[in-house]
Amino acid sequence: MANSYKYPIKVVSQMTGLSVHVIRAWEKRYSVVEPDRTDTNRRSYSEAEIEKLKLMNTAVQNGHNISSIAKLSVEELKSLIEREKTSQKDIHISEASSTEAADFNALINSSIEAIKAYDDETLETVLLKSSSQMSQPQLIENFIVPLVYKIGDLWHDGDIRVANEHMASAVIRTFLANQIEIYSSAENAPIVICATPRGQEHELGALIAGLTAASSGWRVIYLGPNLPVEEIAAVAVSLDARAIALSIIYPGDDSRLKKDLVHLKKMLPCNISIIAGGRASKGYLDVLDEIGAIVVKDTRQLRLELEAIRENKYN
Repeated sequence: MANSYKYPIKVVSQMTGLSVHVIRAWEKRYSVVEPDRTDTNRRSYSEAEIEKLKLMNTAVQNGHNISSIAKLSVEELKSLIEREKTSQKDIHISEASSTEAADFNALINSSIEAIKAYDDETLETVLLKSSSQMSQPQLIENFIVPLVYKIGDLWHDGDIRVANEHMASAVIRTFLANQIEIYSSAENAPIVICATPRGQEHELGALIAGLTAASSGWRVIYLGPNLPVEEIAAVAVSLDARAIALSIIYPGDDSRLKKDLVHLKKMLPCNISIIAGGRASKGYLDVLDEIGAIVVKDTRQLRLELEAIRENKYN
């Protein structure tokens, strides 16, 4: 006998790997599931609906657009995913060929060698060549992000000097900013403000978020690092932005930042979403949950959340 128990949306979010925000947006835009409502008007989901959301998440992670799979049944989704599994061998062969052409580890190692030698020209050349040989998601997820993490780890472990880290950051910062400029957004494109809040000096995460958003059709306003939340809010409100993307890298235990995040939320209208990511964001999960921020773990999830915000006018 099927379990008739119904689950609240926060539990469903944990079970499916989808954020509450994405689930609501998919419901409103595409009617992917139709949960019941409790007496207090809270959503409650059946196990069948949870299964469908899990399958849809898998399909999206496999590269399908939500709009193209929204009307599929559970059985159709299972069939779609199963067909892709049966052709996995061919996919692996294709991925291997792509990896041989790009060789991400070799690129990262070459970049680190250039950084250790203070060779900014070679580092810039590696970045530019990579941008011409890879898709934008590949460039960010398989090269830039691992490279930035590697630089941070080497600096933290004392294997490179502060000067090495600063030189590398300057080159990568310029490269990312130029990449963002390549994308021209439509006149009516939604606006996202990218920055790091006061006390957060490392800005590459915010630039990576900006490039991800720009390639997804957003107009990006990049404000830079270490900015008071009053300034971030003022720009967002004046430009009628749809989202603010904050990068939180270090430190992960700044009590002042927690107060700033609460203050930021109070200054914003309800239609501006706050997105937070970065290595240290997990240290602020309590306050990020309190203010209803969307926490992303990688650029793939960031794209998903941006799509949900864009499709959901009143989030």
